[in-house]
Amino acid sequence: MKKSFWLICGILALFLSLIFDDFIVKLIAANRLILLDSVIGYFSRLTNGVFSFVIIGLVLFYYKREQIYRFIIGFGVVGAIAYLLKILIKRARPFDSLDVANLVPVDSAYSFPSGHAIFAFFCLGFIWKDFKWFRYFWLVIVALIALARLYTGVHYMSDLIASLLIGLILGDIFSRTNIFKSLRTFKLDDRGAK
Repeated sequence: MKKSFWLICGILALFLSLIFDDFIVKLIAANRLILLDSVIGYFSRLTNGVFSFVIIGLVLFYYKREQIYRFIIGFGVVGAIAYLLKILIKRARPFDSLDVANLVPVDSAYSFPSGHAIFAFFCLGFIWKDFKWFRYFWLVIVALIALARLYTGVHYMSDLIASLLIGLILGDIFSRTNIFKSLRTFKLDDRGAK
């Protein structure tokens, strides 16, 4: 299917999730299992942006070394966008605005977007076309990262869907765009040299 179809579906899902955000967070918090709380909490703390950067960076370094620079720059751009959105939107985290327990420590008081998820989705968008053997494995990891952030009470569903949209779009753009194309290599003109 065309990317525009999936983009429209994503935007629609984002608007629908805004309606049901509080309900979803409270439903999950009411049905937590004590046995899973520490496991999912540990997984959520482990799978931050550094985790995504290291795993995908190693895959690229081993298999597609020429894409490393685009990946690093794209990762920085995604981080800057996530940071700016958090500062501009200033959405309180679910455990601050709803009566739910927070299962993990957080670095920021703001919820939107999810830093963990946006980095993981950026990596997914970046590797999707060229790494067919690895992309479905990473898709499962990314889904678990997003669900863990929801389960632990630090994000709303809409935070995660917005992170999905932003991350996948930017990952796709940076994987396909040669950002160094316009840079020219300057060589000594040897026409006058004898």
